[in-house]
Amino acid sequence: MASESWRVGVLFSETGVTRAIERTQQAATLLAIHEINSAGGVLGRKIEPVIYDPQSTPSLYQRLALRLCDEDRVHVVFGCHMSSTRKAALPTIEARGALLFYPTLYEGFEYSRHCVYTGAAPNQNSVQLVDYLSANYGKRVFLVGSNYIYPHESNRIIAELFLQIGGEVLDELYVPLELEDHHIHRIIERIRLAQPDVIYSTVVGEGIIPFFHAFKEAGFDSRTLPIASQSTSEADFSLMPPEVAAGHVTAAPFFSTLELPAAKQFVAKLKAEFGDEMMATAPAEAAYFQVHLYAAALEKSGSDRLPDILRALGEVEFHAPQGPVKVDPSTNHTFLWPRVAKLNERGAFEVVFEPKARVAPDPFMTKHGLELGLSDPQLSSG
Repeated sequence: MASESWRVGVLFSETGVTRAIERTQQAATLLAIHEINSAGGVLGRKIEPVIYDPQSTPSLYQRLALRLCDEDRVHVVFGCHMSSTRKAALPTIEARGALLFYPTLYEGFEYSRHCVYTGAAPNQNSVQLVDYLSANYGKRVFLVGSNYIYPHESNRIIAELFLQIGGEVLDELYVPLELEDHHIHRIIERIRLAQPDVIYSTVVGEGIIPFFHAFKEAGFDSRTLPIASQSTSEADFSLMPPEVAAGHVTAAPFFSTLELPAAKQFVAKLKAEFGDEMMATAPAEAAYFQVHLYAAALEKSGSDRLPDILRALGEVEFHAPQGPVKVDPSTNHTFLWPRVAKLNERGAFEVVFEPKARVAPDPFMTKHGLELGLSDPQLSSG
């Protein structure tokens, strides 16, 4: 019965354009719930997931969030991937006094008392990425993305960081989520005309793979002109031949190739539970550890009501696969471990930048910029 369990909503897409990455987030969420329940649950009560498929459709996230809160009587929801889906679901969650745990990197510049952001904010990926790209490839950037909130805002931040160091934005192009051949051809031709040092891509969903294939087929050399993309994960690169993936760059707190014991255990458990084809992506890792943070806060507070959970979240920590993480109660964002990685000739991520300490979230970029340096202690405290 619901009264004998901690009922939570799980809202990740099993169908639609972002199904590949969201399936990894759902799997990681269920893995964490299974681990917690196998250890006796929280205060003797198991966590009960109520799962729906929002089909990568913002309006459906909103309707299902309403159903979770009103019909299923949940107080906590784990879910959403694209910023458009978060923004669709969050007003309903706020109106019902519930709490959303959001496990995806995003564009920053947002705060809601009813949302805990466990994916990277821009100071926890974009700053490190631009520092690496400008030092190793050059300062002339071409921006391309899908036509919705996150790509526009992420590209704006990347552009500002390049301009801050004397770089140049050569072109900026947006394409539909449902990417077709003529859209890809347009991107390739604009890249050819611009002749950039690096491409920053926020193309999302099923169009990622044909875009990378077309880039390779057009004769571009990723060793000297990489696509840098924080929205392209191991779930996407696993669907590309190594020769297509090699040379491209990304930034994230977690990669499945990390040699940390907790990272290896997470990868092994996810595959053991869901099959070898299940990829341990950075968004999946955030989906995993946020459940454990929730359980630790629940253990401490004894209640899943918003004020109690938020108060306790500021007092707990979890040793995540990426390293120890905790929530900053002043921003509802998470202390994370920003890394930069490049795809090797086998199509696997090799980390090329490691942080010395976990980095405090700065979602409004009030303290961060390349001129401060990545090792500035004020940026990596906690």
